[in-house]
Amino acid sequence: MMRRGFAFLWAVAGLVVASAALASDKHDPAKLVPMDREALRRELSISQGSVVLVNLWATWCTPCLREIPDLLALESELPTNDFRLLAISMDDAYSAGWVTEFKAKHFPSLVSFINAELDMDTLVSVIDPVWNETLPTSYIFNREGEVVKKVQGKKPIEFFREQLAEAGL
Repeated sequence: MMRRGFAFLWAVAGLVVASAALASDKHDPAKLVPMDREALRRELSISQGSVVLVNLWATWCTPCLREIPDLLALESELPTNDFRLLAISMDDAYSAGWVTEFKAKHFPSLVSFINAELDMDTLVSVIDPVWNETLPTSYIFNREGEVVKKVQGKKPIEFFREQLAEAGL
C-alpha cells in the first residue's frame, strides 16, 4: 500500500513538472522543432500578451546569419514574460539534421523551429498572405497578437529596439 501511494505521488509530481514546462513554453535550443501552419497558429496564440518577433531565417542566407546575434542579444536583454523571439528556419524540412548541426555550432542558444510545410509560402501565409520570400523577414506582433511591423532585410539592433518599443515594450 505504501509503495502504491509513493508511486502515485511520483506520477503526480511528474505531471506537475510536465505541465509547468508546457505552461512556460520553453523549447530546448538543442532541438529544431518542426513548424507547420497549425503549430505556428498555436505558438502565436500562446504568445498573446507579449510582444513577439517572428524571424524567418535560413542557413544559406548571409544577412540572416548576421542578424541572429542581434536578435539573441535583444532576447537576453528583454523580460521573458514581455517578449518572445520566434525564429523559424526556412531551410527545407529534409535538411533538419544539417540545420540542427549548423545551429548548434553557430547559434547554440537560439530556440528555433523549422518549416515543416511543403513550401515556404504555406507556412508564412498564416502571417502574411503576400510574402515575397525575402530573407530575413521579421514580423513584430503587439500584445494583442496583431502584426504591427513587417521588416525585410537585415536591420541593426537599434532599429529592432525602436520597433519593439513602438509595439509596446
